[in-house]
Amino acid sequence: MTPTTRRGIFVLMVGLLFSCWAGGSHLAAQTTQSGGSPPEVNNFPISPAPDPSMFSPEARRTAFGQSLVLRMDRIIADPAHSLMAWLAQTNFVPYTSEGALHLNLALYTTGDQPKLVKNIGQTLIFGGDLGKLPFPVSINLSGVSDGDYQYSAEVRDGDVLLKSFQISVKLMNGLDAKQADFEQRLVKIDGHDGAKAAIRYPFDLARVINAGKRVFGSNDANPEFGLGQTGKPTLYDFTAGLKKSADLLSALESGKDLLWRAGGDSVQYYYMPEADEILPYHVFVPSTWDGKSPLPLVFILHGNSRDQDFYFDRDGHIIPQTAEKHGYMLVAPMGYSPNGGYNYVPYGRPASGPRGVAGATATPQYFGPLDTTPVATGGRGARGGRPTGYGGVNGSVTPQLVRSEWSEQDAMHVFDLIKQEYPIDPKRTFLFGYSAGGQGSHYLGPKYAEYWAAIAIGGSNAMPGNNYPFDRLKSTPMMIFYGSADPANNAPSHAMVQALQQNGINAILKEYPGADHDGTPSAATADIFDFFDAHPRK
Repeated sequence: MTPTTRRGIFVLMVGLLFSCWAGGSHLAAQTTQSGGSPPEVNNFPISPAPDPSMFSPEARRTAFGQSLVLRMDRIIADPAHSLMAWLAQTNFVPYTSEGALHLNLALYTTGDQPKLVKNIGQTLIFGGDLGKLPFPVSINLSGVSDGDYQYSAEVRDGDVLLKSFQISVKLMNGLDAKQADFEQRLVKIDGHDGAKAAIRYPFDLARVINAGKRVFGSNDANPEFGLGQTGKPTLYDFTAGLKKSADLLSALESGKDLLWRAGGDSVQYYYMPEADEILPYHVFVPSTWDGKSPLPLVFILHGNSRDQDFYFDRDGHIIPQTAEKHGYMLVAPMGYSPNGGYNYVPYGRPASGPRGVAGATATPQYFGPLDTTPVATGGRGARGGRPTGYGGVNGSVTPQLVRSEWSEQDAMHVFDLIKQEYPIDPKRTFLFGYSAGGQGSHYLGPKYAEYWAAIAIGGSNAMPGNNYPFDRLKSTPMMIFYGSADPANNAPSHAMVQALQQNGINAILKEYPGADHDGTPSAATADIFDFFDAHPRK
């Protein structure tokens, strides 16, 4: 092994030793009010890192660079106002620079070939404890048009690059002034909570993203805004949303609520107190409804990585088209997040303690840099030491245990709202869930069995276990289905139907030859509605 190779390996090991656990662009997002105080970072004593003086200058520089993080005050921002960022450290690594460090910051377009939009400039970073007192960086984006951009930042010691960052940002000129104007007008209008929630939604979503509760732009296996049928993220269109809000508000001021008992296809909104968020849900009302007659309802639970719009848009709108033919209303909640899961826990799994906020607050939380030390020797191991940002999904501040409980609550809040707004026929109210929505239906189905005349579940690997509440479903017919090209869910579907039938439940099993996991819902759509037609509550 050459001296150069040995030195490279040594530097790599030091870098890993000091690596920070929240270095990604979205994990680094932290919110304060624009122009406010910097976020408090590492204000409590932390375990000292190994003394960097024992390493080479190159190793100390590498360790210090890896400890740096750039925190933006807003990810959804109004460029008409001054913005702020702070350069901080996520773990204590002392370093003496050749002179003042400098941070170069610029704004670029997004895409495969980013283009420079604005050179924001250079900020000199003087000495201090960046862990306890992050260094402020002023950002002036006045004159930049609305759109999606990315910050590109470099921290250098002289000519030596210490750390670079790419952080997404969405700019909307006049956002803050428009929100203030809308609120002044809304306060003069009584009632109409649903329409008001829809009008406020773009502003509330910006607040939620800037507060770190959701991560804008996430498109990995745990997306924040759902993946379309092509697998691409369906990010919220703020420009279209603000226009819709303006139209709804103008109509409301003229005495018309365009969302109350709306016909056709619409996305509606409500305020969820548990999450302190405004959330969307999707509604379809058949054109044959006369505005008075009881409506048969199919309540839809989507699968993982999808959202409330997915089953309305997929495969040429086959599900709402079929609902139109049968005269059915459709409603789909988000379930708080695409991978919320509706609070389902596999049957037969030993109890793991409380869930939701109670479970999350009772669960020991790890604070500190990445720890891959084997569990057998007292460490957290490769899995336990995986960086998770603030402990929540995608580095958000909301843990999965909380999202899962909110997922169930969101679904049932929407169900209650629909019953209050529309004349729903209780004898023809049905539950349909697919994939993770199928697991959710195996949980919400029996838990709220009094609501469902019949249940259709597909693409689910849920097993009956030893504690499935069969007694809750004695009078609820069930259709379980799967595609022959979806092997992971074939055996569980057979086992579930066998167990349902053995416990006296009217359950049928359907297989769709050649259909894979993604294609099975469309293949089964006609049969699902025929099954519901045949099983009104007696």
